[in-house]
Amino acid sequence: MELDTSGAGSDKSTDLRDPHPGPAKLPAQGFQEEKQELEWVLQHPDIARSPNLVRFLSFICNRYFEGEASEIREYAIAVEALGRKASNFDSHIDPIVRVTARTLRKKLEEIYKGDGRDRTLEMVLPLGHYVPQFVRRSHLEADAVIPNGMDSTGKAGSIAGGGSADASEVAEEPLLPRTFAILAHHKRGIGISLLALLALSGVFVVGFFLGQRTDRHVQFASDTLQWGEPVWSDEFNEPAQEFPDPSKWTYDLGNQSGWGNHELEIYCSPKGLNPPECDSRRPNAFQDGAGHLVLRAQKGRDGNWTSARMTTRGLKDFQYGRIEARMKLPTGSGLWPSFWMLGANFDTVGWPAAGSLDIVENISLTPRTNGLGPGMIRSTLHGPRYYGGNGLWHDFKLPNGARVDDGAFHTYGIIWSPGMIQFYFDDPANIFFVQDASDLPEGGEWVFDHHFSLFLNLAVGGDWPGAPGATTPNPADMLVDYVRVFNIPSIPAPSIQWQPVQVKSGSTVASIVSLQAVKYSSRVHLACATEPATVICSLATSVVNFSDTLSQEDTLTLSTESFSDKGRIVAPPGHYKVTITATTISGDHSQLTVPFELGSGQ
Repeated sequence: MELDTSGAGSDKSTDLRDPHPGPAKLPAQGFQEEKQELEWVLQHPDIARSPNLVRFLSFICNRYFEGEASEIREYAIAVEALGRKASNFDSHIDPIVRVTARTLRKKLEEIYKGDGRDRTLEMVLPLGHYVPQFVRRSHLEADAVIPNGMDSTGKAGSIAGGGSADASEVAEEPLLPRTFAILAHHKRGIGISLLALLALSGVFVVGFFLGQRTDRHVQFASDTLQWGEPVWSDEFNEPAQEFPDPSKWTYDLGNQSGWGNHELEIYCSPKGLNPPECDSRRPNAFQDGAGHLVLRAQKGRDGNWTSARMTTRGLKDFQYGRIEARMKLPTGSGLWPSFWMLGANFDTVGWPAAGSLDIVENISLTPRTNGLGPGMIRSTLHGPRYYGGNGLWHDFKLPNGARVDDGAFHTYGIIWSPGMIQFYFDDPANIFFVQDASDLPEGGEWVFDHHFSLFLNLAVGGDWPGAPGATTPNPADMLVDYVRVFNIPSIPAPSIQWQPVQVKSGSTVASIVSLQAVKYSSRVHLACATEPATVICSLATSVVNFSDTLSQEDTLTLSTESFSDKGRIVAPPGHYKVTITATTISGDHSQLTVPFELGSGQ
């Protein structure tokens, strides 16, 4: 198998031609707007690439459309949607539904803040419920859309109505800043009157909590990051026809069997030894005298396309920082411009073990490709078990009708820090995609905490963009205004507070972690670990956003049971400890280690 050493996303159409399982057939009548919104959400890359999210969302929406919202329960989702066995599924041991719901809720929020910000309806998964809601965007504070033929008590899933989660489901994300324990050996058979009393009490508890939250003094961050001057850059301000600075850039040459993507172009250097198809009188990389680098793809009289692929590899590698390029990308059938990075240990470990990262790439939308078009870009991470068409990719629609080829140029960049990469457009404050190890597939490895080299290239043809055609511009120019690398200014890590909790063997416990930043901190990466590791810890979110506040909270869950090839494993009673680590984008970190006692489950 040929490796895609370009990092630009080998055969990205593969995962679209082989889609994840879609929703079951929907009823023909009613819910037309809601069904259209569901179809749109299921096709969104952040949802489509996860089979569990697709199955979960399809199941709850189909039940909702069929008027069976009261049947949307944790056990039904686990067995009918997520493939758990009915004979041995125990929600207190296996948190698959709660974890998937938490991920789905986060993804939906991100989607409607980004690509879906102009949608008429917004799909919402309320906290503590598994019944979806469809909210009109012009009335975000109003109730969910109530379907025809259903009463206002909300059997279709209004906040106050039926279809809410049971006791164990509500506990997936605690509402109060205290511990909520779900014991595996709890007693059922509570009377209806007691349940009603508990439900009524819950209303007052939630109201009390919301009141407490409203009254709490909130500190807002007023500063922004001061980036200073670039620590490395190329402004391309040399006279016209000057070649790029050889102390900063070198070139990949030839075709190398299509670079793993069956590309057509032959890469050339502006000077020195070249493949015979290259013409030194018609260079593929030069400066235009107006402050721009030109990467030119051109078709020669012999019918061959030549282009350029520039890299800092062997000259300068980078680890962490803010990295950006301001560019104008060409559009046309078969053109594939990109700005990307490849692990500096590629020669030792190969690809994808070295990792690669597409900061930006674009191809045209044609009948032959699953393209992007001029108003969309893609950013992707590739590593072990997530590469090529299965890479962790995100498509971003440029705002306000912007295009990759418009005259204004656009800036594409990342803020790269230990354990986390943030992608932005035009302004480092405009983050549209955040990726960390929490979203890796099973068996995947985070390979982005070492040195990487930079690449600029304009490919022609290949599995994803398809072949160029009669309308493809010849020559086609990719213009680069500059490439800059900034160090990340030091940001103190937030303080961490967490109280020891009472845990019994055979139970799962959720509790609140409180974080207090010293000053503006942007996003902070969180991780947890337990010792001994037979108790498993997890966080509701691994990235906490301090962009507009100095105070944040997260939910820490401790689970005392797990599964392996040898079957069910129950943590024995004894002394344990949990360590919570908060790491800012500058690499500064704080840690809190707290011991706790695991009691007997009897």
